[in-house]
Amino acid sequence: MGKRNLTAISPLLIVLTLSSGCSEDNSTNISSIPTDLTREEVCMLDGMILVDHPGPKGQVIFKDGTHHFFCDTKGLIATLYDPNYKTKIKQAFVQDFGNRKWGSYNENWIDVKQAFLVIDSSQFGAMGPTLATFGTRADAEAFIKEFGGSLLSFNELTEDKFETYQKRIRQQLRAAIGNISNPIEATHQHQ
Repeated sequence: MGKRNLTAISPLLIVLTLSSGCSEDNSTNISSIPTDLTREEVCMLDGMILVDHPGPKGQVIFKDGTHHFFCDTKGLIATLYDPNYKTKIKQAFVQDFGNRKWGSYNENWIDVKQAFLVIDSSQFGAMGPTLATFGTRADAEAFIKEFGGSLLSFNELTEDKFETYQKRIRQQLRAAIGNISNPIEATHQHQ
């Protein structure tokens, strides 16, 4: 091979060598350890300060190493199913509320895929009705005895089930708001 051929091939080899590193998934080098909450942590979706609101929170670690928090587990689950995010997420966590008072500050993070979820309980999170999260089935069942609801594993909460749940919650909230949106009219109806 002559000197001229090497000169023509060299820039091509450099470009191919450099670009081959760009397609690697470096997420295996990213820590999968959840971050503790501080007063500065805000919800990825609405900017709410997490520690100011009751109920379980969520957090994701993206493949680029960034951590983002959610003031409510519904926001986390919606993000996990969102096609704009689901391929970018390395791992997701929720707080284990076993043996915890509902409004308490909680740093006991568990992998969302291992969590037991309670839907339709009487307890509200930062954004109203929420998914209570537990590390054990026994803790979730004890919660249900006290606050009602239905138990699901993460794998049982399919995208379709979650969307049905979200629609039902929105309808309930609309009905509740509709009942109080005109207090004068509501007062006259009860007389």
